[in-house]
Amino acid sequence: MNANTKNNKEFLDLATYAFHKPKTKERAKAFDKLLEFSTPYGHYENQKLTSMVIDSHFNVYWKNQEVKTSGIGYVASYPEFRGNGAIRQLMTKSLRDNYEKGVIFSYLAPFSYAFYEKFGYHYAFNQKHYRLAAQDFPKGKRSAGEISREKFEFDDENASEFSISKNTALFKILTEVHQKADNQGSLIRSPELWSYFFSFKSQPHCAIYRENGRALGYLLYEFSEMTFVIKELITLTDEAKQAFYRFISSHAGSFSEISWQAPSDILLEEELTEPQRAEIKLVPYMQARIVNLQEFLKVHGQPDFSVEITDEIIPENNISLGEGKREKMTIGQFTAKILKENQAILREYF
Repeated sequence: MNANTKNNKEFLDLATYAFHKPKTKERAKAFDKLLEFSTPYGHYENQKLTSMVIDSHFNVYWKNQEVKTSGIGYVASYPEFRGNGAIRQLMTKSLRDNYEKGVIFSYLAPFSYAFYEKFGYHYAFNQKHYRLAAQDFPKGKRSAGEISREKFEFDDENASEFSISKNTALFKILTEVHQKADNQGSLIRSPELWSYFFSFKSQPHCAIYRENGRALGYLLYEFSEMTFVIKELITLTDEAKQAFYRFISSHAGSFSEISWQAPSDILLEEELTEPQRAEIKLVPYMQARIVNLQEFLKVHGQPDFSVEITDEIIPENNISLGEGKREKMTIGQFTAKILKENQAILREYF
């Protein structure tokens, strides 16, 4: 059954228990904020919550359009109720509801890839994790533009609360740069998402690169003891990238190493003088599936290959596309192939 916000505490109790998280006021506030743009699904026995799924509502970029996307998280049951089929019921209900709403994609970060394949998901996204000595980071170059460090303003009454209204100009710059970057498959950053991210996920330093007053890139970064942590680096020109490399490498005297969990399309290794000294990992990341195939085809068009698609959860997606001999695929396998062929990336998971 669907829950309402009156049941937030029950969902939070299960989430903190299942994921071994301490119950704090900050975590409760973050969870309440998440539920403002999510639908919680709960299974009850004797009027007590036993299992849950949180379905968050996003839009992602696809073919220069904004398409509806579901983000599945907090899939959990109390141990004494595991294996009773409740999670299957909740996942199926969520997918059916999203199909009826015309949602195109669904993403999730799995604890088990095999488990979620039962619901039509397939391994679809990677991240690249970099860790290298600060002195080995590319030195960059001087450029025609300039970098300015910017300061976020937080709510006077709550020092941790990010206020969009107090950061309108900076938020506009971050949004404009983000929207112009290559984002096929990535989340569209709404004001609500920016606020949620900066209030409860990270409160980073920020730097903007400008040429003739025009913003062409930004860097979000943190300090973790002796590590300079790149949270996000987006540049629209090579000059902007080289300027930020120079800015980052200028911190080498203060930090021993630099780390970056980057999208899979980043090729920092090609710009390192000594790439063999860097620790570089291609890390399996998220699974995905198409939810409403007909709505997807309206946006994407017909694929350039012939396929017979099967979907055990949403039978309306059991269709054949193309002429001649067709390759048999699950809806998840088809999704993964489409995402790969279209060079989709996932910049972040909120």
